[in-house]
Amino acid sequence: MNEPSQPAPRRTVYAGYQGKPDPSERERIVHLLQLYRSTENFNAHYLPLWAEASSDDGLKGGLRIVQAREGMHARLLRERLRELGETSFVDVPEERRRTDTAYFAATDRSDLEKLQRLVHLFEDVDAFFKPITDLIDAIREDAHTRELLRTILDDEYATVKWFRLMHARLARGRPHPG
Repeated sequence: MNEPSQPAPRRTVYAGYQGKPDPSERERIVHLLQLYRSTENFNAHYLPLWAEASSDDGLKGGLRIVQAREGMHARLLRERLRELGETSFVDVPEERRRTDTAYFAATDRSDLEKLQRLVHLFEDVDAFFKPITDLIDAIREDAHTRELLRTILDDEYATVKWFRLMHARLARGRPHPG
């Protein structure tokens, strides 16, 4: 069995605009949508692998829902990018794709350990999503994207809540049904 891992470093869902000085609203929106879409797409990729590696039926069921939402978010963000004239899309860096996929797909890591990593990441969920909420609050010209992001964040908060509840259940040692 793998040694317990150190908690993953905390990060935010989005590190903020990185590009030319004094970007337009559209440039900030496109930048966020590109990076957010890549993360949602990646999440939709690794979550089924985690479910496959899990022996907990409850976790498997919840991961299916989370995976479906992440995939839907990725598709909606891609569609919005296309509507904004974008024709190419960024992806999660290969190193992160490789290491995070291996971590969550590992059968020699417990579901509790994997959930602990996410609970740690989302410890301050408002800070985690702050760069997105800040951009949402700053959007004046693109109500379509503003409300798309606002409703996607509603799903994200539900996902974090579920991860926390599942973590608490497994931490208490309640056996999985079936």
